[in-house]
Amino acid sequence: MKLGGFWIGWAFCGYLTVVIAGAALLHYLRRMPRFFSVLSLPGTLAHEMLHFLLGTLTLAQPVKFSLLPKFHRDGSATLGYVTFNNIRWYNALWVGMAPMLALPVSLWLVYYRSMQSAPSAIQEAAWSYVSASLLYSCLPSKADIAIVWSKPVGLIVYLASGVMLYWMRFTSS
Repeated sequence: MKLGGFWIGWAFCGYLTVVIAGAALLHYLRRMPRFFSVLSLPGTLAHEMLHFLLGTLTLAQPVKFSLLPKFHRDGSATLGYVTFNNIRWYNALWVGMAPMLALPVSLWLVYYRSMQSAPSAIQEAAWSYVSASLLYSCLPSKADIAIVWSKPVGLIVYLASGVMLYWMRFTSS
């Protein structure tokens, strides 16, 4: 079957199922914060690097970056963080939702690996793990959502612009 110009076959569906199961396993392992912090390191790195990259590109001025986990008394953990000096209405949405860019990367990795001839099982397990970690890390955290809601004007402007562009697409015919 073709979807958006890409050939989607049983290999893709099977690989995607394995990756989703891996992401579900990562979610389950959150109950063990110390083990989870090590296991989710590739996703945490991608998550925080996307914040840093989009913060830099949108002039949010990242000032501090950390991948060292901080464990809290309630049993939870902060796996990493990026702090910014210049969160404004025009960049809060981009900075807060930056981790969602890991989703297309994860899906591309699944597609690319499913199109390869049968490599070793260990190699595929490693790629599945990286893709599952990226898939799991693409979800914005509570702190990320708080950044977006801290400047609701930007959210309103971007949503209104999107609706207007969508509406103009149909009225210009």
